[in-house]
Amino acid sequence: MKKFVLIAVFGALLSTGRAQQIYQSERLVKKWETPAELKVPESVYYDTARQVLYVSNVTGSPTDKDGTGFISRISPEGKILELQWVTGLNAPKGLGVSGEFLYVSDISRVVKINIATGKIAEQVEIPGSQFLNDIAADSQGNVYVSDMNGKTIYVIRGGSFEVLVKSDKVTGVNGLFVVEGNLLAGLQDRIVSISLRTKEIKDYILNTGGIDGLVPDGNGNYLISDWLGNIHQVSTGKEKEKLLDTTPANIYAADIDYVPSKKLLLVPTFSDNRVVAYELK
Repeated sequence: MKKFVLIAVFGALLSTGRAQQIYQSERLVKKWETPAELKVPESVYYDTARQVLYVSNVTGSPTDKDGTGFISRISPEGKILELQWVTGLNAPKGLGVSGEFLYVSDISRVVKINIATGKIAEQVEIPGSQFLNDIAADSQGNVYVSDMNGKTIYVIRGGSFEVLVKSDKVTGVNGLFVVEGNLLAGLQDRIVSISLRTKEIKDYILNTGGIDGLVPDGNGNYLISDWLGNIHQVSTGKEKEKLLDTTPANIYAADIDYVPSKKLLLVPTFSDNRVVAYELK
């Protein structure tokens, strides 16, 4: 059994003499956190080529088309380089990079941003989509986006979209990751594997609990977050291992990222308005 370190976090209940507590595995070492200047950060993505973090800021409700959402740029050391790098979005969520462009899910559209200029290059509207969420890209430049409420995963090729899969087998689909000709998709209680050639959907890792972020750890395992504040490491044929639980302090864990070369786990805290980084041992 893994040991856990109990950390007392004093928050809103301090005046009552009660301390809110979070659980942090001894495998995690907190490295830094940004100031609480972000505005409902939902997703964080590390751009390896440019060595910078992108963060999507919802700002208000996740379903409001209000034009107040934006993307931030952050250094690998946690410094906010540009709080409002790209503006005019609605409620941006999932992030992914393909070539020279950053792709962002934005309720019912995917926004393509020129990274060099920080300008919106294209917007792909997806009529009928209900709640676009995570983004993943493959080596051929195809971009995949999950529609959590629509039981659908779309693929964008050359500025147009098509349905990859629409099925009850992907109910509540959120986190996505492409690996070896398959798209892994996080659901409410499992990870499924979808063949990009045949579109066949198979169970991959069961009993995960709910999944928001889904990223590999570089050692054949995956790190998953459930939005409420739990982060686990999961793998085929093994019990999941809890790494972090910040739910008692009302600190969430939305669409995480992991940088294997730095062993750095990046956690956007949603309404807590920060990104927190941990070293994973």
